[in-house]
Formats: sequence, structure tokens, C-alpha cells
Amino acid sequence: MNPLAAFFAGIAPEHVPALIAALLLPVLWWSVRRFQRTDPAHPAAPVRVAGSAGTTGALWTAAPADRPPLMLTERWAAALLAVSAAVHLALPLGHLDGPLLALGYIAAGTGYAWLAVRVRQGRRWRLPAALLTVATLVAYLAIAGTGSEEPDQVGIATALVELAVLGLAMVPLREPGRPRRFARFAGSTATVTAVVLVGAVVWVGSFLSHRSTGDTQAQLAAGTAPAVGHADDHAHDHAARAQAGVVMRPSAGGHHPTGAQQRAAEALAAQTRAALARYQSLDAALTAGYRRPGVRATGTDVHLEHPQYAKDGRTLDPQRPETLVYSIMDGRATLLGAMFMMEVAGRAAPEPGGPATRWHAHNLCVSLLPPGLGVVSPYGGCSAFAVNITSPEMIHVWVVDNPGGPYADGLDEKWVRAYHAAHALPVATR
Repeated sequence: MNPLAAFFAGIAPEHVPALIAALLLPVLWWSVRRFQRTDPAHPAAPVRVAGSAGTTGALWTAAPADRPPLMLTERWAAALLAVSAAVHLALPLGHLDGPLLALGYIAAGTGYAWLAVRVRQGRRWRLPAALLTVATLVAYLAIAGTGSEEPDQVGIATALVELAVLGLAMVPLREPGRPRRFARFAGSTATVTAVVLVGAVVWVGSFLSHRSTGDTQAQLAAGTAPAVGHADDHAHDHAARAQAGVVMRPSAGGHHPTGAQQRAAEALAAQTRAALARYQSLDAALTAGYRRPGVRATGTDVHLEHPQYAKDGRTLDPQRPETLVYSIMDGRATLLGAMFMMEVAGRAAPEPGGPATRWHAHNLCVSLLPPGLGVVSPYGGCSAFAVNITSPEMIHVWVVDNPGGPYADGLDEKWVRAYHAAHALPVATR
């Protein structure tokens, strides 16, 4: 899945109107500039409207007559405030969570629009902008940080816009004869702290939602998923968490498996369990050609890859899984399951069990200086000197009787340690 497709796949359906509003904002801005009324005596000049304290100024095109033109910082602030206003005013069109939340969005959007006009008019805006951005960020994090609503690309992008506004509002400009070193240092420190805190909460919310989606997938595979309403049914269906380093393609087979899909998921799990019985011993897997990784050769989820099976052209073949997963600790090993992987990134994998057998990919950062591999930042990007890549799609099929079932997104480490203590087999020294 290419980055553009991952971005759009990761947008919550209720946030689509907000995205459209943000994308249409430049068109609206151009229309206002293009069709704004002009002074009959000077057709090329914009009409000036009454400003504050008896001053005059054009609403969108000029500052008051007695003030210098807007600085670049103020122009950026006005544009970013307008973007946030458009997003918040459009959110009620997709969020049908109740009138109170809709009123909150409208109030925030109106506030951002009012501040954008104030900036364009050359009036004071920094303090109210800082207060409003902090309030909206706290409200967003209160929802996203608990996992009740997954942070999607629209929400994260809007948070970044508001963080930029916060920085512009809190860091004063240098003025001739007024270096304002302490104020600039304090404002910069507060901005960096806000970025780190917001990113940390977004990351936590992303992983909480990811775990919730994985639990739901496991319930679907086991046929124990509770009946839910339409809104809950779609709550995490977009599930492309670039900010959590995980991309899950929305299932084309609906939100609940059909009878045939349920049987296919159960059959795949049974076939995989039977085929992997010969690899209960780690030594048998190594003899068959699976390679012990050069790093992290011990732990609760060690992945052993088979180089030939990874390029044999077969997909989802229980007899030739591309990767085996073991728990290897204290000189003993326990087979946990298999991981099937597509050969080419961006190619959709088959889903015999529909939503019960959803594949996922990983967004990774390949660093050039220093060389290495890591996960994306909470905002879905990579650091300097690193590039973002998306891995081929993969799916785990567990062959142990874990609580989450054969298609759980992951295994609980505490449970794995207990299972390993009871079922592990000795490993020969190699």
C-alpha cells in the first residue's frame, strides 16, 4: 500500500467532511479574493470596512491603514487558524454523537474563524489563540488518549495545525531594541513540550485502538463478537494507523464474516496447526531451513524466516509459512504460530475468512544517518535522514490455545511466559 493510499485508507468516515472542508478552503479563499467588491473610485483596490477603534481595513486583503502590512508570521497564523476553523465547523456533518459535541465543534470552529479575521485585521490575537488551541487540544486528547476514538490522519493533521498556531502565538517576534530572550525561550520550551505531550498521548491512543481492533478481529474469528450497532460497527474499520506504525487494509468482505468465511477461517487455523506440528522443536525448524535471527534471538516472540519460502510464489500455504514464531528463553523454545507474508509491498492479500482474517502491514523508517530501522513517529512521519517505507502485508496464525484465538493481533507477554514454562522443549546447542 503506497503512502497516499495508506493516508486515505486511514481516515475515519466521520472525519471525511472535515477533510473535504479543509481541501476546499483554498478555493474559498481564492473566491473571496477574486470576487471581493472593489471601490468604485479605485476598481483595483479592495473595499475597506470598519475596523476596531475607528480604524479601517480590508477584511481579507489588507491590514488597517495605520498599520504596516501583515508579517509572514501573521499570514501563516491566519491561514492555519482558517484551516482549523474549516475542520471544526465541518465535523458535526460526520459526527452524529449528540448535540453537545456538535455545539462544541461549532464553538471551536467559530472561535478559530474569528481569530483568523482578527489576524487579517491586524488586531491582537496571540493570547486568545493560545487559549483556544490549548482547550481544543486537551479536548481532543481526552477522547483520543483513552482509545475511545482512534486518532486518524485528519485528527492528527489538525492537531499539528493547532500546535503550529500555538507556537506562533506563544513565541514573540524579535523587535528592534527588544530581544525578549526569556519570553522567546519560555514560548519555545512550552511549544516543544506541547508537541511531545500531544504526540505521546496520540501514540498511546493509537496503540489502545489498535489493541481494541485486534481483540475484535479475534472475536470475529472465534465467532464470539457481540452484536453492535451500525456506528460501533464502523468505529475502527478504517484502521490504518500510520501513526502507530501499523496499516490495516479495510476488509472488502464487510464487517462480520459470513458463514462460509467463518468456516474458511476455522479451516485455515486447523490446517496451519496440523502443518506446524512438525516444528514443535526449534531444532526441526532450523533443520528445515528456518533461520535464527541475528538479533533478538531470545524472547517471547522470536520470528524465524525461511528465505526460500519467502520467494516461492505461494500465498497463505500452511505447508510453507514464510515465518515461524517461537518463544525462546532459558535454553528452551515453544512454537507459538506462523506468520504469512506477501512477497511484494502494496499487493492485497487474500482474506478467506473476510474480516476474521485481516492482514496488516507496517510503516517503518529506514535511517541513513545512522543506519537502522525504526517505527514512525506519533505523527506518522520519520525523522531527518530517514525515509518511510511500507512492508508487504502479513498475518499471524497462532497454533496455541491463547485467549485471543488463532488470529489475535498479538499474544500477551505474561500469558506467553506462563505457557512457555509449561510447554517449552529443550533447544540443542548450535
